[in-house]
Amino acid sequence: MTPLRHVVIAAALACIATGASAQDFKQPIKVIVPFAAGGATDQLARLLAPRLGNVLGTTVTVENRAGASGQVGTAAVKSAAPDGSTLLLAPDHATVVVPLISPTAGYHAIRDFVPLGQIARYQWALSVPASSPARNLAGYVDLLRAKPQDANYGIPLKGGVPEIIGTVIERKAGVPLQATPYSGSAAVLPPLAAGEISAGVTGEPEALALSREGKIRIIAVSGGARSPVLPDVPTFEEAGFPGVNVNSFHAFYAPKALPPAMADTFNAALRTVLKDEEVKRKIKDMPLVLDPTDLEGAKRELAKSQDFWDKATQPKK
Repeated sequence: MTPLRHVVIAAALACIATGASAQDFKQPIKVIVPFAAGGATDQLARLLAPRLGNVLGTTVTVENRAGASGQVGTAAVKSAAPDGSTLLLAPDHATVVVPLISPTAGYHAIRDFVPLGQIARYQWALSVPASSPARNLAGYVDLLRAKPQDANYGIPLKGGVPEIIGTVIERKAGVPLQATPYSGSAAVLPPLAAGEISAGVTGEPEALALSREGKIRIIAVSGGARSPVLPDVPTFEEAGFPGVNVNSFHAFYAPKALPPAMADTFNAALRTVLKDEEVKRKIKDMPLVLDPTDLEGAKRELAKSQDFWDKATQPKK
C-alpha cells in the first residue's frame, strides 16, 4: 500500500469518526418520566428538557408513562434502541428498589441501564390532612391507636422508603397500617388533602406546595438532617422513630448499550445546564438539593444505592 493511499484511508476514517460524533443526539430525544404529570420528577424533566435541547442541538420532549410504581416507563426505556433517542429521568426508587421487590419488573438498574448523571437529591415527607388532629408524629400514633380503622396511608410507589416509614410507624403504634399505592407523589396529594387517607408519604417537593397552601401538614422528613426549607419539621430520627435515615436522588439513564461517546456528550450537556443560575434557583425552589455528577460519579451513586437496597430488602433472619 502506497504512503498516499495510507493518507487517504486515514483521512476517510477520520471523516467517518467525525461524522458519527457530529450526529450524536441530532435526532429528537424523548425523556420518559415513569410517573404521572405534576410530580417533582415531571417538573424536573420539563425544566431541563428544552435547555438540554439547546445545548445538544436537538429537540427534547417529555413523555409520562406512569404505572406499576414506575415499572412501565422504566421498562420501556430498557427496551428502547440504545441510540440516544429514548432516555429515562427517574428517582433511584424506581430504578433500584422496585425491581428488588417486584421480580416481574424485568429490569435491573446496573445491568440494564447506563447512568448519565445525577441531578439532585430529595427527602421524603410524611404528611397528614390539615383537618387531622395530629400535629406531630406522636399525635399521629395516638390517632391510629384511637381509630385503627383510619390506619391507612398513601404511597407514590411500592416498597423502599415509603413502606419503611409505614413499618416504623406500625412498630411504634402497634397498629397495622394499610398502604395504598398511587401513580406517583402528585397523585397521593388530592386524596390526602381531602381526608380520604389519614396520611401520605411523598417526595418533599410535592408536599411542600400543598403544605404552604394550608391543605396538608408535614409532620416528619427522612434523612439525617432537617430540610433547609422545613426547619421546624423534625426528622423521623429526632421524633423517636429510627430507621429512616436515607434520602433519594433523581438521575438520567439510557439503555445499556448506549455508545460511551454519547454518554459523555449527554453528561457534559447536563452539567452545563445545571450550572445555569435560573435552573439552580428553580431546582432549589422545588425544593431539591442540586448534586450533579460526572459519569463515574453517577455510577458510584447508583452502585451505593443498589448496595443499600439489596441489603435493606433482604428477608430478616
